[in-house]
Amino acid sequence: MNCENAFRIIVLIALLMGAVSCQDAEPVVAPVAGQIEPAEDILVSYGDKKLTMRHIEYMQPGADSRTIKRIADWWLSAQLLSDEAVKRGLDKDPAIRYRADLRVKQEYAEGLKKHVLNAVQVSEDQLRDFYDQNKETDRQINKPAKLSFTHVASKTLEESQAILERVKAGEDIGALAKELSIDYDKRKNGAVKDSMETNIGRRFGTEFLNAILQATEGNIIGPIKATLSMGKGERYEVVRVEGKVPGRIKSFDEVKDYIKTRLERVEKEKAVKDLLKSLKEKAGEIYRAERILKPEAPASRRPARRRMTTE
Repeated sequence: MNCENAFRIIVLIALLMGAVSCQDAEPVVAPVAGQIEPAEDILVSYGDKKLTMRHIEYMQPGADSRTIKRIADWWLSAQLLSDEAVKRGLDKDPAIRYRADLRVKQEYAEGLKKHVLNAVQVSEDQLRDFYDQNKETDRQINKPAKLSFTHVASKTLEESQAILERVKAGEDIGALAKELSIDYDKRKNGAVKDSMETNIGRRFGTEFLNAILQATEGNIIGPIKATLSMGKGERYEVVRVEGKVPGRIKSFDEVKDYIKTRLERVEKEKAVKDLLKSLKEKAGEIYRAERILKPEAPASRRPARRRMTTE
């Protein structure tokens, strides 16, 4: 079961701790003739308590047979342990009662949040407005071109010019990349396949990207100056353009579900924040101790250990 369902189970334990009776009873894990109505679909009964498929749906909608058995086993254990806890007086422990009360309130709060979230709707006009305003910049809508090429990177212009001459003379550019390139792509014989235009620009710089975009498939170009990302310097490249997949803006119908999911997430977050804001305003004066208003100091980081070396 996922975290949400595990939390529901914890809350159910809290409810059991607060409301369970103290009577002794033997568990019955099968229908009892004359006492159980078939329409209730009771899975487990214990004294006057019972677990039905309706209760299973509360905790795990659409549960499979294995999950149903696991919940039923847990339910019976929880009933037995809860009754025993009450017999031992743990229901009067103030810490346990306080935590149980908080868990119950949290379940109510989650139920209210779910109700608010389910009420959120995004109109067709909102979807189209988002599409029109973001189709040029949103990478889920505007798919950039993809480029494939083989390249040989050199430290100097002279070295790159010499490599260009060898390629023009008939030597294989992939073999030269493996032998001479200073780029990590040499492990793949200098091949870059189906890399997005934006990624190429970030990695090699604008001059390199424009040179490839202007070349046709099969062209050998260079030397081209590449300006590496993150201030790693410059170098020179000889490139054979292997292929291009043009970029395109997807149609509204293609991305409608994506936009709806994105806008609903934003609207749902806003709906919960607005609800909390209005509740705080209606609550009037709320006291908060000064120490919980101060921002937390960042956790101190231990100095890195120095590795001992021997000379």
